[in-house]
Parts: sequence; structure tokens; C-alpha cells
Amino acid sequence: MRSLPSAALLVALAFGAAQAQQAETKAEPAEVARPEAAPISDPFEPFNRSMFAFNAGVDRYALSPAATAYKTVTPRFARDRVGDVLDNLGEPVTFANEVLQGKPGRAAETIARFSVNTTLGLAGLWNPAQEFGLTREEEDFGQTLGVWGVGSGPFVVLPLLGPTTPRDFVGRGVDAAFDPLNYDSVVDEDSRTSIAASRGVLGGLNARVKFDDQIDALNRQVEPYIAIRQLYAAQREAAIQDGRIDEETAYDDLPDFDEIDE
Repeated sequence: MRSLPSAALLVALAFGAAQAQQAETKAEPAEVARPEAAPISDPFEPFNRSMFAFNAGVDRYALSPAATAYKTVTPRFARDRVGDVLDNLGEPVTFANEVLQGKPGRAAETIARFSVNTTLGLAGLWNPAQEFGLTREEEDFGQTLGVWGVGSGPFVVLPLLGPTTPRDFVGRGVDAAFDPLNYDSVVDEDSRTSIAASRGVLGGLNARVKFDDQIDALNRQVEPYIAIRQLYAAQREAAIQDGRIDEETAYDDLPDFDEIDE
């Protein structure tokens, strides 16, 4: 059985970060129609499939065992605290993109949420802001470009990073520029390197544990490469349209890949 690389799943279901990792919806469920993504261009499919296979190997022999060990030695309470801290660190990027997307109300809520969780939540270890109705929403510059009408470009699978498009790849770089922790005026170079490494490792392990069931569901598909390509396109379209794919039902509508004639 082929193992789906967790990086691909993170981008497909929880983009925004190691991002990842989105739970709330942007509207009442009854008001949100599940968007249908336009067919995604895949002119580099042979290359993409080889990178997909490479990422699958990394996941199978490195990340999945590491995540299993992490889950074994780290209680759920501690993993939740890690997730809350990582979510809080991503709020400045979300704020910047909400401003660029012309959402002043949401931007104000994000600032309020970040302030509450950084203070009352002890640097983001807890999420008291949700008790005040300040739900978390993730925005990234790839979404911002989509809101501005920029096309996604062709589907690409990169080693270790998983699926992306030219639009979203550029978005990652701009989001890094939005992150205050990437500047010497906020943290020194040595601390910045340590923070980045910790965010990457802990974020990846936390997300791999969180999405273990979804990864198994995709692994059971006849063509997990096609499944992740479709899910990626659908999720990005949902994000641009201010919708979310429900983590509990995201896989219910997967096509019967036995019927796909390649």
C-alpha cells in the first residue's frame, strides 16, 4: 500500500500552515455550498508522480514512524498546547492577508484573538479567545492572489513540500515576509533558526498525528495521486470562496477511481 506524504495532506486539507490545520467554517453550514473546483492543469504529471512517490517513501519510512513515536510519548494535552501555540504564531500572517483581501472586520477580530491568546492564553498555550466568540480563520497569500483573480497555474508536486501551484508557491514566500519572527528586529538570527526548526518539526508531527485517519482513507484509494490532486484543487477553491472542507466528511465524495480511464 502506498503511503500519502503528510506534506501533501497538510496542504490539501489544512493549508495555511504547517501550517495547517483549519477547524472552523467561515459561514453557517447551511449557507455554504461545497465549491466545485475547476479541473486542475497537470502538464507535469510524470514528474509529479515521481515526486509523489518520493514523498510517500519519506512519509512511510521517516515521518510516519516519528509521528507514531511522538504520539506515544506526548499526551493529547501537550499536543493540543503545541497546536495552539503554532496557531497563535500564524495569526500575523492571517491578519496581513485579511487586510489585503479587504476584510477589515475579520482583521480586527484576528488582532483581538491574537491579543487575548497571547496574554490570557499565556503566549498562545491556550485559546481563551474562542470563549469570546473569536473563532480562528486562516488566510494565506495564495488565497489573496486567488481573491484578486490570479489563476493558480499548473499543479506541481515538490519534494517534501507536497502539492502546490505557482500561485501558492509564490504565496508561501510572501507569507514568510509577513511573519514578524523572520526579522532581526524581532528575534536574533540564532533564535530565528531555532524557532523555524521547532515550528517545522512540531507542526509536521502534530499534523501527521491529527490527520492519520484521513491519510489512511486516501491510502485506500486506487489512485491516491489523483485523489490528492482533486482534493487540493477543491480545498484551495473552498478557501478562496471563504468556505472550508469538513475534515469529517472531506473524503465522502471521492470518486470511484476504478471507473477512471487514464
